[in-house]
Amino acid sequence: MGTTRRHLGVSLLLLAACGGPTSPDRDWLEVKEQTSCEALVPAFCVGTYGFTVHNDGRFTVGPAPNGVSLTGSLSRSEWTQISAEVAAVAANLPGKQECDESPRTVPGVSDRVELLLAPGDSTTVYALSAGGTCYVGGRDRVTRLHDDLDALTSRYYPRPFPQ
Repeated sequence: MGTTRRHLGVSLLLLAACGGPTSPDRDWLEVKEQTSCEALVPAFCVGTYGFTVHNDGRFTVGPAPNGVSLTGSLSRSEWTQISAEVAAVAANLPGKQECDESPRTVPGVSDRVELLLAPGDSTTVYALSAGGTCYVGGRDRVTRLHDDLDALTSRYYPRPFPQ
């Protein structure tokens, strides 16, 4: 009986260390990417209505102004990657904002990533606009989070968005 309890205890510790419900990477509620594409009809601008990943691996696309939204789930590997990146950025909040001037940015195009750690505690960690790109939480960490979140947005966001 003692051996069984010991194995159960070790199993629970391993579960917590590998992303179980009590691990630190679950200390966030959601991360959201939202874009704007001035030259495109909104239904064809990937990300214009938002792509949100929730801390349990579900995602929501939208809602559009007419209330349409879509839901789904990330694969285990996608969720593990995004969760680790969110945890790395969150560990560096609050942080100072770093900005790069970006003359290559197309006018009318924007991209924003927001991290919601708790109800009412939202931080824009990535913001691209005509004036450049700004990061909060560490440029390299935020860039990795943005790039992987952007890849998920491209994968799961329908084109055109259902109206």
